[in-house]
Amino acid sequence: MSPAGIVDWRLAERVGVAIAGEPVASDGAADPRDFGPAAVEAACREAAERVADYTGLSPAARLPAGEAVDRPTWVRSALRSLREVAGGLDERLAAGIELPGPLGAAARGIAGAAAGAEAGAAVGFAGRRVLGQYDVSLVDADRAPRLVLVEPNLVAVHAEVGGTPDAFLSWVATHEVTHAAQFAGVPWLRDHLAAELRALLGSAAEGIDTGRIGALARKLLTSDPRRTIRRLFEGELATALAGPAQRERIDRLQATMALIEGYAEHVMDSAEEARRAERVALRDGLERRRRSRSGLGEVVARLLGLELKLRQYRLGKAFADAVVAAGGIEALNRAFRAPDALPEPGELERPEVWLERTAPVPVLSGLAHCRA
Repeated sequence: MSPAGIVDWRLAERVGVAIAGEPVASDGAADPRDFGPAAVEAACREAAERVADYTGLSPAARLPAGEAVDRPTWVRSALRSLREVAGGLDERLAAGIELPGPLGAAARGIAGAAAGAEAGAAVGFAGRRVLGQYDVSLVDADRAPRLVLVEPNLVAVHAEVGGTPDAFLSWVATHEVTHAAQFAGVPWLRDHLAAELRALLGSAAEGIDTGRIGALARKLLTSDPRRTIRRLFEGELATALAGPAQRERIDRLQATMALIEGYAEHVMDSAEEARRAERVALRDGLERRRRSRSGLGEVVARLLGLELKLRQYRLGKAFADAVVAAGGIEALNRAFRAPDALPEPGELERPEVWLERTAPVPVLSGLAHCRA
């Protein structure tokens, strides 16, 4: 736990790593070499060429090499990124619990442990499912980005989705390499997202009702734990942290993330014409897997906001597919001309409106002749 903040990040790591675990090898599992370091690096290197050819994005710097990692490594990396972006809120929460003497120390300890456990659980459950990530810091510009694929999850999901190991790995690598190409080929994208995130977290921190946080801390000390959990799930803490002032910014940021994800989803299906049918089959298998989540897995997904992530994938991909069908990949790339060309939340479901808004202004040759 940092001196200025409240979240117990060491507990978060322990919880996250424990929940993520490592799958037990089963009979019929893929050959470790199919998704190991050499295979991942080669797949990402080859995907970079396909993505560049299809999208026309020109990275200003060399893309990072693909890395095969295990679940604990991914969890620790994800928590580091979360800690980077949550710094201001973490400090504000700590300031909000200013209770006297032992009561204050106990409240901060309980709140810090609860926040750490929640962060660890969220990242740990994600670590059981995530296939890969382009890890770029929106806070520390000096931290080199990484392109990672989670080896045990590739093995597990491939067993469900099917296809040859080579085809499946190439398909997943294409998605993550597309993200790398987006950030390396669109100079303003990282800074724009970083500014939006800073503004969102800054306004959220300013809007935190510290009185309500203090009252909530007292309840945590005196309530039946079952009632406390119900209150947290019903959104009492979220209500204290956010308000209507952040809604518009959140919607705009989610629309941008839907574009980024949808663009990558489109490219992973379309970048290699010779394997289009193969990738359609992989897409069908992945969608079946996404739909098959039930019981406890469905509850956990909803509590952690994973349903929103899946909606971003689907809404963004439908938008990207529609735009490319209407005007080719060049039309979709208009979204990366400037921040004001990014789709608005309402335009994601009406791509024709976005196409009209961002259409190039025709140049009329007659205007070049000036008459006295």
